[in-house]
Amino acid sequence: MLSQTVNTVRNIFSASLMTETIESRFGTLTVDTDKAIYLPHGVLGFPGKTKFVIAAFPNPKMQQFTVLQCLDDLAISFITLPLPLKNNIIAIADLQHVCRELHIPEEHAAALLIVNVHRGAKVKLAVNARAPLMLNVEQRTGEQYVFQNDRYDLQHML
Repeated sequence: MLSQTVNTVRNIFSASLMTETIESRFGTLTVDTDKAIYLPHGVLGFPGKTKFVIAAFPNPKMQQFTVLQCLDDLAISFITLPLPLKNNIIAIADLQHVCRELHIPEEHAAALLIVNVHRGAKVKLAVNARAPLMLNVEQRTGEQYVFQNDRYDLQHML
């Protein structure tokens, strides 16, 4: 169920015997390219980039976040926040609706939100709650879903 989203996402990048080291813009990542996720439509703003892996964030102070690393272009990576079913960002009913619309069984679903870093006098983090990445962890596929209403913010401050 989606209630296991955080653990499900963490299992995607759990250690295996076939790992590679990638130097990302966030630091050194250890990834299993056999666990790549195919996003046929890519991520908004990055057309043609469809093969990604999820890795633990290399900074231990940011354990709640993961890195979505593009394998088509190693210069492309995103900080992501695994989103549990019970959260204060997107309503449970809306996540369940997205699963139905994308034909992802809830027991195989995981949701990720892309994190934006705002630098200034103080670093602030926001997530794009209007366009979550919905993954089918069983099939290792996913799609960025865009809500067609303004119920969710493009910059939901954490």
